[in-house]
Amino acid sequence: MQDRPDASALLDAIADFLLKELLPAVRQSDTLSYKALVSWNMLGVVSREIKEGEGLLNAELKRLSDFLKKPPGIPATAREKMSLAGVLNAELAEQIRRERIGPENKVVLSLIKQGLLEKLQIANPRFGTD
Repeated sequence: MQDRPDASALLDAIADFLLKELLPAVRQSDTLSYKALVSWNMLGVVSREIKEGEGLLNAELKRLSDFLKKPPGIPATAREKMSLAGVLNAELAEQIRRERIGPENKVVLSLIKQGLLEKLQIANPRFGTD
């Protein structure tokens, strides 16, 4: 493991190279331009996931655990956290179906909206959410 630059800085440097140097060089090829832009976007997602993902995942787990009245406790590894988030989201979805919860339930609507906003913060922070 390196001290500097960290993984996120390396990804940002590669993304910068793709956008500023490679993309202008392949403008004549629609296919290569498209692939360069997709690669640039994917690097941004991975970089944001490294920087912000675990904090957002912890917040999601806390919200879901509180709402579903599950015992507190967040797993140690990111993989375990993602797995637990999937389980808790499935339980939330089942509760929504079972109780026929609609958008008039502001608590559930807020819970879902916050989760979606955080996912967009990683996947596409430029997406308009207002």
